[in-house]
Amino acid sequence: MPAPQTSTIVPAEHGDLAWIDGRVRVVLSAERTGGAAGAWVWSAGRGAESPLHVHHREEERFIVLDGELRVLVGEEDRVAKAGETVVMPPEVPHAYRVVSETVQVLGLAVPGGFEGFFTELGTPIPAGGQPGVGPTVTAMAATAPRYGVEVLGPPRFE
Repeated sequence: MPAPQTSTIVPAEHGDLAWIDGRVRVVLSAERTGGAAGAWVWSAGRGAESPLHVHHREEERFIVLDGELRVLVGEEDRVAKAGETVVMPPEVPHAYRVVSETVQVLGLAVPGGFEGFFTELGTPIPAGGQPGVGPTVTAMAATAPRYGVEVLGPPRFE
């Protein structure tokens, strides 16, 4: 479906989903952008982390809205703070871990499509409810190839 030509306000694509010790909401889908991009907001508490993984199709970007997120991108290991943007190019292994009490991140995938990974694996959270258990790393690893992603193992933070 082509990108909308007249929309100025795009409603969130989905409600909150349980994801990696927190919640994720897909706010923009590839279908809405003609495949150009996908976007989501992820909120989680200290210690929530991803496995080490690599995207074969898209560049992934994180804009840290609140809190601090430790990121491993290739050989670089840094803490991204509120207001900073992390760019993770395709084919570069990366992982992340929440190091502040909480974090809120706007994630972008260019081109879009990866956001479907969240809607496929995430568990819906009722309005006003608390996140349940998000997907296991095993489920992520089994589903990831359909989205051009490869799970490489646990994060290699020092």
